[in-house]
Amino acid sequence: MEQPKRGNRKVLDIFLPGMINVFGHRGRFPAISITGYGCALSCEHCKGTLLRSMYHVRTPQELKKLLSEFEEKGMHGVLLSGGCDINGKMPWDRFLPHLMDFNTTLYLIAHGGLYVSKNTAKMFKNSVIRQVLVDITCDHDTLKEIYHIKEPSIMVKTLDNLYCEGIDVAPHIIIGIYKGKIKGEIHSLDLLSRYQKEKVILVILMPEVLGTLPPPLDEVVEVFRYARSLFKRVTLGCARPRGEYRRALEERLISEGLIDAMALWSNEAIKKAKDLGYTTNFYEGCCSIQLRKHLPIFEKFHGIRVS
Repeated sequence: MEQPKRGNRKVLDIFLPGMINVFGHRGRFPAISITGYGCALSCEHCKGTLLRSMYHVRTPQELKKLLSEFEEKGMHGVLLSGGCDINGKMPWDRFLPHLMDFNTTLYLIAHGGLYVSKNTAKMFKNSVIRQVLVDITCDHDTLKEIYHIKEPSIMVKTLDNLYCEGIDVAPHIIIGIYKGKIKGEIHSLDLLSRYQKEKVILVILMPEVLGTLPPPLDEVVEVFRYARSLFKRVTLGCARPRGEYRRALEERLISEGLIDAMALWSNEAIKKAKDLGYTTNFYEGCCSIQLRKHLPIFEKFHGIRVS
């Protein structure tokens, strides 16, 4: 398959988010939960565990204070996230009015929740939030059994509301989220392609919370192949099984030219990219954005010098 190129170069962008430490480095892009530890939805694949490593706030005033502190410390940006209520909605309607005229140099991105109403989408558009992340699945069993969502139409409503407002959406699809099985991922990619064909971020179920096996590697690669046929930019996000599974997946995706970007990296992945003649760019931040602020990683950490 044709390798991803920019001009005459094969390019792989690599990102270090703020919640994860790699070779002693942590990206200057921390995450804040606007609901603390709380998540009423308690999806089966997470059960609130992702909120534990984030900074916690409960009020808009606490949020603005923490954002100002991060700006003073030289952070590049912040991911705003949190838990959902039983309808899949995050309490953005309470926070966004305070972010309409908030003056900051931080690049702010937000997890929208599973359901984003028309009113919330309009507030996102008029706030200092630069990008909204959303998880996409159109499989009814997954919505019901994993996400605990009773109304399957909220997914399409959320996409309609966000894209109709012209918001920069960072669409994520979790491969294997239905108990480690591939179920609905292809349909979810098809659904997303009706709205745009520019980009998609694919992550893989981290099976520890569900107590299941990760999805079969060959089937995961097939999903990436299909995504490559639909979208201009395909990214391997930070959530994926660790260990040998991760290394094998990264090498295969790079070898087949199925990704343009990835969050986190292994030495094996960097060596594979080098052997195939890729130009590798390292960035501090979430993989859905490019701040053009390169990560100061040295040769000893990964075998090649950062371009």
